[in-house]
Amino acid sequence: MVRKEISSSYTSDRNTSFFGKFTGQMIVALLILGLGSFVFLSVGARSISLEMIWNSIWSGSVNTDSIVINTIRIPRLLVAFICGIHFAVAGALMQGITNNPMASPSILGVNAGASFGLAIAMIAFPMASLNMTILFSFLGAGLATACILYLANRGMAKGSKVYLALAGTAISAIFMAITQALVVFFDVAQDMSYWTAGGIGGVRMEQVLLVAPWTLIGVLIALAISKQITLLSLGDEVVVGLGGKLTQIRLLAGLTVLLLSGSAVAIAGPIGFVGLIVPHMARYMVGLSYEKVIPFSAVLGAIVVIVADTVARVVSPPFEVPLGAVTALVGVPFFLYLANRKEAN
Repeated sequence: MVRKEISSSYTSDRNTSFFGKFTGQMIVALLILGLGSFVFLSVGARSISLEMIWNSIWSGSVNTDSIVINTIRIPRLLVAFICGIHFAVAGALMQGITNNPMASPSILGVNAGASFGLAIAMIAFPMASLNMTILFSFLGAGLATACILYLANRGMAKGSKVYLALAGTAISAIFMAITQALVVFFDVAQDMSYWTAGGIGGVRMEQVLLVAPWTLIGVLIALAISKQITLLSLGDEVVVGLGGKLTQIRLLAGLTVLLLSGSAVAIAGPIGFVGLIVPHMARYMVGLSYEKVIPFSAVLGAIVVIVADTVARVVSPPFEVPLGAVTALVGVPFFLYLANRKEAN
């Protein structure tokens, strides 16, 4: 009886949302993303008109503005898309599989672990390719996740969801401290400082093409398991009652989180709080079904990162504020709000 009620409720919500309100919301979000992209391309140390941007993209004209657009700003825009998608989808998956609204790659130490792996790659293989740094970031993120799971199984995080977030913050601090010590000792601090601050300046199209396949793989896996994540977010008992396999769902979702977070950190550094804030925005707008939350989070994540990076570039041109600092200005108060609300409950 319970299974029938849950299934019928879920199917009804899915039908009304996908073919009605959700489609309109997605169209609006994509329009905002398109408009934000043109603003992103036009502002910076050198202001470029929208007409010149259009001509640079489609006419193939060669001048200073077109070179700036095609070799600097378009690759940077694409990386902003990629990082926003990666962190937002990873955060949505983490919140779904842990049933914890404060879970995200930055809060639970996944980003810090990925940074640790990136530092190891820089030290051990100074001429490492981007794919190798992604692999090491992936392994570092996995190590951080294993530490969190160990603490949870030891009982530190069973009493309250806030404790899990605090344990993740502690693990993040430990990994960042070790990373800083290593990069100073092995004299790679200057190379590593860009990534630890979090930023997407200086990227090139070759890097975009290397990371884009990981984006496609991660998002496709997330969409494929989105229905199971929806059930998991309702509680383990619901999944078991409907015949779901908890271990397999969590394992596949966890590997997807590591893939998305590790590759994003490798190219842009540990940009914090995108994975925390965006899934909350998505659930507020489109409901609790992860078949809608995941694609909508991907679009919202891209919007958030391009807006944050635009702010980072226009605050004090020609200098740039670290992108991670801009996202933290919004993310830290939001995290404290969630922590206080959960403690009150």
